[in-house]
Amino acid sequence: MNLFAGFGRRHLLIAAAFCVVLQLTQSVYALLGKEEFRLLEFGAWSAMYFGMFLIGLACAVAADNLLGPSAKSVALAVVASTLAATLALEVILALAPELEGKKMQFLSDAHRIAFRLATGAGWALLLVVFYHMLQASRRAAEHLHGARVAALAAERKVLEDDLRAMQSRVDPQLLFDTLLAVDGAYAQDVQAGQDALDALIRFLRAALPGDPAASTTLAGEQELAEAYLALVGRLAEPAHLEISVPPEARAAAMPAMLLLPLVRWALDDRSATQLEISARRGADALEVSVRSDSRAGAPTGEAHIAGVRERLARLFAGDATLDVSFSGGARHARLSIPA
Repeated sequence: MNLFAGFGRRHLLIAAAFCVVLQLTQSVYALLGKEEFRLLEFGAWSAMYFGMFLIGLACAVAADNLLGPSAKSVALAVVASTLAATLALEVILALAPELEGKKMQFLSDAHRIAFRLATGAGWALLLVVFYHMLQASRRAAEHLHGARVAALAAERKVLEDDLRAMQSRVDPQLLFDTLLAVDGAYAQDVQAGQDALDALIRFLRAALPGDPAASTTLAGEQELAEAYLALVGRLAEPAHLEISVPPEARAAAMPAMLLLPLVRWALDDRSATQLEISARRGADALEVSVRSDSRAGAPTGEAHIAGVRERLARLFAGDATLDVSFSGGARHARLSIPA
């Protein structure tokens, strides 16, 4: 067990802050008493105070690691800090007695040691209690941060579960129209009927999620979109599809039911004849573009866009963007989500 685990830069800063406050206080007191200022002595005592405060913080860290945050830890740190700092000061002043000057007059060695123990105990108590207050505040902040992260993760999981449930619900009208198309295709030609049935099965497999714990990717969303296009192509004039998605983008994580609503919006009630899906994975974001030529005179399918915006806001809290444009018979949706 490393008793001094966690001792680092912030402890040096705390010791330096205490040293500055103490020396400023003593300097003001000396100036008011019109005492002579000696730079060398001032620097030496500053270094000694800094060292003693470091000893006190080291004792506080060791006691905290040994006993945990408790009253026993504070008491042990104060006692250990007082004894260690007093011993260090005695050794230093024994080696350099001129640093003490003529200000302090002691009746005996016992008087001198008792005085330094009492003074050291006062500073040790103040320093250790201050340190433990900072530690308590830090632990509370970390606990609160962990609770917030857990809450956000739980909320995100609930939303993703909702999206998976939404993905598993097939549009009843689409399913009914497709079954009629399959029946009609079988009536005309067995192979055509089989092809229509295969298209329906492919869409259902893509729409019905498998492992609930598995994370969705752009590849899965692309497969769902392709299956949907193949299916609706059996009901109306199919749109010519162009897909430009590099392998590294296909493997990128992407929440369920974000791409298909954009595809349905771009198709504009199946009026588009050209549809282009492209993606690019950057250093910190996945960018997906859906573009089509739309022959409709007025924008439709805005409910799809509103639903995507709502999911993005809940999933990414403002870190994702969706820009859509509609002009001159062309639709373009640009989606960017954190990678």
